Amino acid sequence: MTRDKLTARLSASMEARMMEILSGIADQKFSTEGDEEYFQIKDLIDLTFHPKKEVGFRAAWTLEYIFMNHHCAGDHLDDLLSRFPEQKNPSCMRHYGKILAYLTSKHATGLKEGQLAETNFEPVIDILFSWLIDEKVLVATKVHAMQTLANLAPRYTWIKDELLETIAHLEDQETVAFFGRAKQVKKALKKINV
Repeated sequence: MTRDKLTARLSASMEARMMEILSGIADQKFSTEGDEEYFQIKDLIDLTFHPKKEVGFRAAWTLEYIFMNHHCAGDHLDDLLSRFPEQKNPSCMRHYGKILAYLTSKHATGLKEGQLAETNFEPVIDILFSWLIDEKVLVATKVHAMQTLANLAPRYTWIKDELLETIAHLEDQETVAFFGRAKQVKKALKKINV
């Protein structure tokens, strides 16, 4: 499936079959090699910025599915991180946050040996903190941002205190879903020796 065909497919109505259709696209139609017959991950990242929000959402969902099921994020981490600050679609932000929470976790797959240690996450860290305190950001996005920050805290030790203060500030303002993850994150942060 070429990029143009992918764009057309993501633009079409999917109704109740969306997950089946998108996972089918992800499982069969992408290439990591540069074969022109198939869309590239870079194309999918670009499509997460599509002017039609539903196309961007579907592209972001497919991107998350590919990274978590085809374990190829290592080849595309720089592209994803370079575009991270531009993402303003709330639905796409949720998927970007979830991808980053996964890739910075102990269970991440698809990264090259030492890749995370060599990657500068500081520009993304600022964005994640801004997502946490922005009242307009969806709670699921905030939860993923909080988890990513906690995952990065052992490397960037200043995150620990800043994140604990931010969580304390937000606990009275956020939902039960946020509070549940915040409890887990605080427990993990307390185990980090700075």
